[in-house]
Amino acid sequence: MIAPLKKIIVCLDHSEMDQGLIKNACSLSKIAGTTQITFLNVIREFNMPEAVLKEFPHLMDKALDERKEEIKKRIKEHFNCEVPTRIMVRQGGETKEILRAADEIKSDLIILGKKKVTDSVLSTRIARRSPCNLLIIPHGTELKFNKIFIPVDFSDYSSLSLKRTLMLTENLKSKIYLQNVYQVPSSYRYSGKSYEEFAKIMKGHATKDLEVLIKKADKKNQELIPVCSLDKDGKIVDLVIKEAKKKNVDLIVMGAKGRTTTSALFIGSKSERMIRMNDSTPLMIIRKKGAIAGILESLKDLG
Repeated sequence: MIAPLKKIIVCLDHSEMDQGLIKNACSLSKIAGTTQITFLNVIREFNMPEAVLKEFPHLMDKALDERKEEIKKRIKEHFNCEVPTRIMVRQGGETKEILRAADEIKSDLIILGKKKVTDSVLSTRIARRSPCNLLIIPHGTELKFNKIFIPVDFSDYSSLSLKRTLMLTENLKSKIYLQNVYQVPSSYRYSGKSYEEFAKIMKGHATKDLEVLIKKADKKNQELIPVCSLDKDGKIVDLVIKEAKKKNVDLIVMGAKGRTTTSALFIGSKSERMIRMNDSTPLMIIRKKGAIAGILESLKDLG
């Protein structure tokens, strides 16, 4: 059973990007079964001399209070939903404080903004250690659910991605593209078949597997559309992004890991590359609930 995204953390950075994140959080909450949204802002920690701290003991407290008031104004202006909200403003390292907050409130989803393709350090750090699902929204993007793209490798995480998407869109008439990227093994030449002939065989198997997946899916009004793509040079993520852009999708949903990853602490290499390369489409990374235990212990590595 896939649980609703009841508790959501929206990470604000006190820039023009906040307005879009607030609006998008509202849009998502209307279909996600959300019961609480926490707007979090982390103020970078400054190293001030002890003498200065003694002379101005309330300096940081006033800065935190002022930031809270600014966020309240933005929420009042851009958040048009009935979902209860709370504001958290903290001082310290951004990654550590986001993860700490997610653990404290038992968050089901963290929402981050992304300004450009090179702005992926924070997103990657959070994705590696997040105790919950993650949604990365490029700056200036409106979150919609008309067309959704899911890379599928038939792993448990692929299954979770599809189930989560079907749950989010159960009252919508979304088009959901299921893409399987298949490859031709180097040993094909021992089969007596040409590369093209063996590629056709591999595509046939991928097509059948997608048909089975679609048939078993618990869909309602959604339309599930299979997509098979041949990877000739080992650039699976590039193929996913290319096909997603070709379909002009609103959202990409993929598992934190695929078949080849084993560590519960890290996301798979494909998901990490997707975070770095994708600069125009909202990306939701699905993680199994409780996949990372002892998150506070792992925060020690962040300094």
